[in-house]
Amino acid sequence: MKREIEVKIKLTPEEFNRLARNSDDLHLERTFGYFKEDFSNIKEGIFPRIKYIEGEKKEIILTVKRKTKDNAQFFEREEMEVKVNKEENLDTLREILKSLGFSKEIIFEKKRKNIFKNNIIISFDELPFGFFVEFEGEPEIIEKYLNEFKLSNRPRITKAYLGLWEDYRKVHGITKENCFFKQKWVKK
Repeated sequence: MKREIEVKIKLTPEEFNRLARNSDDLHLERTFGYFKEDFSNIKEGIFPRIKYIEGEKKEIILTVKRKTKDNAQFFEREEMEVKVNKEENLDTLREILKSLGFSKEIIFEKKRKNIFKNNIIISFDELPFGFFVEFEGEPEIIEKYLNEFKLSNRPRITKAYLGLWEDYRKVHGITKENCFFKQKWVKK
């Protein structure tokens, strides 16, 4: 189990292209988020998910994130992850989580480019509803890179992309729960 500390910043398309430099090397990720039918696991602070990474890596990662505390400056959680080697296990994993009582599945896509350096992961994320950069590391290192990227005066986002998608849906009157770049590809 590891401690995850992160902050997101919303970017314009121009900022995204400038900061991500070569955005041609983004890979597609599909995240399957799981919830109890009444969404009570949100109040409990428990967030299971499956991340399917396409491209050269082609990985499936089962993750459970557990909220540790509220913090206006950073999004902080405990994170437990297991990599799954066989692609055919994706549907089995989905069914296992549903059988454990997480019957509500919400899927979203993002295109991501990760940069790993100096004890920080910097992720450039294009989602169907906007562009973001995410800094994950210790608070003092995050602060250093926020300053380096000239983003320290920008509003900090301290929630998950699924929460941002929910907010976006409400503002724009979108009824569909899943967030895709293109036509839905998975079987229900």
